Amino acid sequence: MYLSKVTLQRTTQTAKLFLELGAKGSYASHQLLWQLFLGETERGFLFREEMTPQGLPEFYVLSLNPPQGELALFNIQTKVFNPQLSDGQRLSFKLRVNPTICVTDSEGRSKRHDVVMHAKHKSKQAGEHDQTKLKVIMDNAAHQWISNEKRLAEWGVSLDFLPEIERYTQHQGVKKAVNKISFSSVDFQGTLTVKNPVVFVERLKKGFGRSKALGCGLMLIRPI
Repeated sequence: MYLSKVTLQRTTQTAKLFLELGAKGSYASHQLLWQLFLGETERGFLFREEMTPQGLPEFYVLSLNPPQGELALFNIQTKVFNPQLSDGQRLSFKLRVNPTICVTDSEGRSKRHDVVMHAKHKSKQAGEHDQTKLKVIMDNAAHQWISNEKRLAEWGVSLDFLPEIERYTQHQGVKKAVNKISFSSVDFQGTLTVKNPVVFVERLKKGFGRSKALGCGLMLIRPI
């Protein structure tokens, strides 16, 4: 595996590219990064998009193969990603995820919902409209999702405490001109303890949660 930091050169070509992709919203970054892996038929990378102080996007990319891009377009810094972790090791982490819940309606049909918005809608239906209280309810829903014991066991970790919620974002985009994309993400920051290093490293490679092709699921870790 390889972990890369990818930024864009400030050129006319870059500006034109963003004008062409801008209408696709959140899908644009996914399509842009595919240019680093043109020889691959299946997506073998996770990514996280950030914004520089200058207002330019930068990407952290975890991939099976090292990215190969046009030097005129991309500035790529790559290193081998092979974390040597041990049972009981503590790490700080940042994680952007698309937390969802499967809800069954009155007719027995199941559908996935955004955990945060589902909690908000249920509370509003029950008569709660105070924005401060709704914010607490939404944060609690996100915390319940990430602190689920079964989920954490599948990840091979435990949380040292409930992580900070940095932001909640709703994303819109368009794929192939007609297919609309709509999803939400929550940015968590906190510390964890490794319980099963092998399981955790495999999960790091696969990503966490849903919408991995759209910038969710990549966990950034750092030893404490």
